Amino acid sequence: MKKLRTISSRIAPARSSLKVARVDTEARRPSARDRGYDNRWDKARATFLSHRPQCVMIVDGRPCGAAASIVDHIVAHRGDQSLFWDKANWQPLCVHCHSSLKQSQEHRLSPMAERLTMPFDVGRSRIPVTIVCGPPGSGKSTYVQQRVGVNDVVVDLDVIRSRMAGTEIHQPAPKFTGAALEERNRILRSLATDHQHDRAWFIIAAPERETRETWARKLGTSNIVVLTVSLAECIQRIRRDHTRWGQQERMAALAADWWERFNGKG
Repeated sequence: MKKLRTISSRIAPARSSLKVARVDTEARRPSARDRGYDNRWDKARATFLSHRPQCVMIVDGRPCGAAASIVDHIVAHRGDQSLFWDKANWQPLCVHCHSSLKQSQEHRLSPMAERLTMPFDVGRSRIPVTIVCGPPGSGKSTYVQQRVGVNDVVVDLDVIRSRMAGTEIHQPAPKFTGAALEERNRILRSLATDHQHDRAWFIIAAPERETRETWARKLGTSNIVVLTVSLAECIQRIRRDHTRWGQQERMAALAADWWERFNGKG
């Protein structure tokens, strides 16, 4: 039986309306006006866009910059009016980015990269492996840095990709994702015959239980750590982190997506 540790944030969650709201999917969808898009919203939207007139969606590593005409909710409000009106949860988008990039989930991988996310040929590790999972902003890297030994190896796709692209760790480099996954998998395969390191740390989002357990079986480990830091706390950390400058909206959306998937399948 696998040893699963779920670690919540040690920081008391601040009161925040940034939460994943559950809705009855069987209920009839109310009209736009009933969902809050009324005259009050029209005025708030116009004011917001007057102060932030350019689209902030990241396209090819930089903000789109086109004229924004839509105020988008970073975390879907699902009818939650406090989340609906939280301006920290708003971002300006142009029509193209809202309809194509955001709604198609721009962070999805290419078909080739999708096949590389769970390679069939990674075998049991010779050295102990700890799998550390959690959403963006949960502190996965910090958790490992506080425990890693001088003779340990850390396997982190974000670090590998940033080194290949020559960018800061939290800056997007989608063109390098496939190559980074190949390198990550090469390192994971090498653990089967690793006589150089004492322990391996594998950092991965893995919101679904099935994904975590599949990796544990492949690597022959019983040690899985899931950092269940609240969505509100993750978003606060993301906004405070200067290394995520220009990526806050994208990473907040990824954190919300992680929690939705974790709650549905975790």
